[in-house]
Amino acid sequence: MQSANSTHDRYGFLDEMRGIAAMAVLIFHIGTRTGAPPLAANGYLAVDFFFMLSGFVIAEAYRARLLNGMTFGDFATKRIIRVAPIIVLGVLMGAAYLLARWIAVPARSDSLQDILASAALNLLLLPKWWQASATGWELFPADGPLWSLFFEILVNFAWAGFLVARRRGTLLVLAAISLIALTRLAGIHGTMDMGWNLPTFTGGLARVSFGFLIGLLIHAFRQALPKAGAWASYVAALLLILSLCLPINDVRWTLFVTAIILPCTLVLAVIAGHRTVIPGGRFLGAVSYPVYGLHVPILALYSGGFERFTGLERTGWEAYLLIPVIVGFAWLITTRYEGAARNILQEHIARRTRAQPVTGA
Repeated sequence: MQSANSTHDRYGFLDEMRGIAAMAVLIFHIGTRTGAPPLAANGYLAVDFFFMLSGFVIAEAYRARLLNGMTFGDFATKRIIRVAPIIVLGVLMGAAYLLARWIAVPARSDSLQDILASAALNLLLLPKWWQASATGWELFPADGPLWSLFFEILVNFAWAGFLVARRRGTLLVLAAISLIALTRLAGIHGTMDMGWNLPTFTGGLARVSFGFLIGLLIHAFRQALPKAGAWASYVAALLLILSLCLPINDVRWTLFVTAIILPCTLVLAVIAGHRTVIPGGRFLGAVSYPVYGLHVPILALYSGGFERFTGLERTGWEAYLLIPVIVGFAWLITTRYEGAARNILQEHIARRTRAQPVTGA
């Protein structure tokens, strides 16, 4: 769900759409993880929109460079540097909560060995492959949203290594195959909310494959798309909000949203160019990645503390007061930590590259 700087001028509205989607995920998880009344029934489908955005943005930022000599190693390094700071912080925050829960209520927690082992894997953006007593088959118990980043990086690498030079026809065939697989797996599991645990792992592969390929296809056909006025941005924002917030839980509806509405939404967002739709939209786009990557550990701490001190398992509407807190924290992380951490990583990798001996004549 990361942005690419090279797209800001031409497709700046995509950042605002990313911000809307990140807020929908946050609102969805406030409902599911604190017990507050739900306001974004299908907010988890924002992840599928993120995958589509990723396909478009990554192709816009890197396709020409990869075809003109950029190595796979350089691409992989840039992607890891882009995502690593939030992954590390999110896992450390989540692991701290899991350890606190293990100390406070060990009977309702994973074992210490499970917590440490899963956190070590999650820190490397690798999933947990075993069933634990409290977190079950969850792939990223230290920071739940990292499951989508795992699949996103996986598909990014597959594209850069094997698909970057493929023609549109190949992408269309692969997208059709992915949609068939997605439809089949959603029918088996009875939901589109797949990929976050081991039993639905293949569903996550289908979601990221279809979404990313749709983004690649929209990018491939972008020159044939018409230019649009402000109406396109308003319709795109409205479609995205309605798709994620309408309280319709039928899997047929969520498949329709994923296969039809979200791709159309991205097309409208692309042809809209840069149109300011919501107050603070650019700000929300800037903090969208920290909001997405860090909100679950904060919600877990709040929910656990609420239950500990009140004895109640479900919170009320007051849980939504966490929204400005989480957004403000994300802004601090964006301005005070994320850029500096990336610079440190970049400098470290550059020093190691310079220190490597040159071989050959």
